[in-house]
Amino acid sequence: MKHLGAGIIAILVMFSGTGPSEAQAGRYCGGGCYNCCPVQACAQSCCYTQYQVQRQTCYRTVAETVWDRQEYTVNRNVYETVCEDRPVTCMRTVMDRQERDVPYTVCRQVQECSQREERYTTCRPVWETACREVTRVVRRPVWQDQVRVENYTVCRPVCETITRECRQTVMRQVCEVVNQPRCRTVMRPVVENRCVTEVVPNWTTQQVYHPGRCVPRTYVDACGCPRTCMVQCPGFTTCQRVYCPQTVQRQIQCTRYVAEVINETVPVQVMRCVPEVVVTQVPQQITRIVQQTCQRQIPYRTCSWVCENVVDRVPYRTCRMVTQEHVRTIPVVTCRVIQEQRVRREVYCVPRQEAYTVTQRVARPVCRVVQQQMCRMVPRQVCRQEPYEICTMVPVQVCPQPTPCCGLPAGVGPSAAGPTPVEAAKPVPTPEPAAPPAPEADKPGPSA
Repeated sequence: MKHLGAGIIAILVMFSGTGPSEAQAGRYCGGGCYNCCPVQACAQSCCYTQYQVQRQTCYRTVAETVWDRQEYTVNRNVYETVCEDRPVTCMRTVMDRQERDVPYTVCRQVQECSQREERYTTCRPVWETACREVTRVVRRPVWQDQVRVENYTVCRPVCETITRECRQTVMRQVCEVVNQPRCRTVMRPVVENRCVTEVVPNWTTQQVYHPGRCVPRTYVDACGCPRTCMVQCPGFTTCQRVYCPQTVQRQIQCTRYVAEVINETVPVQVMRCVPEVVVTQVPQQITRIVQQTCQRQIPYRTCSWVCENVVDRVPYRTCRMVTQEHVRTIPVVTCRVIQEQRVRREVYCVPRQEAYTVTQRVARPVCRVVQQQMCRMVPRQVCRQEPYEICTMVPVQVCPQPTPCCGLPAGVGPSAAGPTPVEAAKPVPTPEPAAPPAPEADKPGPSA
């Protein structure tokens, strides 16, 4: 709707701004005027309706938000710490000293000496030499000479026979006896005397003095005040067994085996292969070849292993332990304890509760109200009048003035006689439809 109204307004402005000749040309279908027309065409034209643009200024109310600064007072709590003295009653423990008689028991040791017999058993090694038979299996090679028959094919000529030598290398086995050195290890016994150190247990009795313990004793000094000092009680002696081992050395016989290497030469039969060239006469035929099967004997040797049992006597030594019982006398010290009753003076403390007053500084918070100025922004609505324009199309009746014809006085012409056929054929301008008013939603805003 906005674009359609703007196009109509532009067309009307264009027509309204043109000159008289252009307006007349528009009214008469392109013709400038009818002055130069023949007498029949100089009749008076009729009136027509023309639309003009009319502008009207209107006002509308626009609401705007304005922020105003506003100050207000606020009450705030402020806490302060105040210290004050308060009496506090406390309890403490006071120790009072008193004396009392305490009976106690003392144990005294009494030693008695006696002897007892002790039997003990010792083990003595006895060595014995014996021999045992060891059977071992020995494998011995046995060689046998044999002959085998081998079939082979020879070619002989039919027309002419020639003989040629064929050399073959055959490996022949030769048996030889070779002496090889062998080493074997034999264990030989060696008897030695060795010095052995033995520890013989021995216990002795020693007397140990134990000092008496310190006990508190109360006495009165020259000023008449009681005093307490530590007094040591008499000591006592006890018998204590002390272990004093004795070291005794004695000679014993030991037998050890020493490895001895024996070198000996052993004959060994060795087989080796000797290459031998065998020359044979092979017939050859030139024209055609005829195959002939022949036989030959080839000697060869086979080796088989035979197992034999060999018995060896190996000496060895065995050791057995022989037990022997002995008797010895051991001094024994017996200690028994005798109890004795005694009385001592003992100082002890009796606790009691005593009240006392202490001044204590106590801190407590105090609250007071303080006024404080605050600032805030308050919104406010402000109304103002804003102008805007409304364009409307207003119809205007236009009646053109009669134009004198060519060479005729005014008032003389075809108009007096009535309308002519040319006037009836003159185009009649058709009024343009008025543009509808723009709706409220299409009106420009304040920023337009």
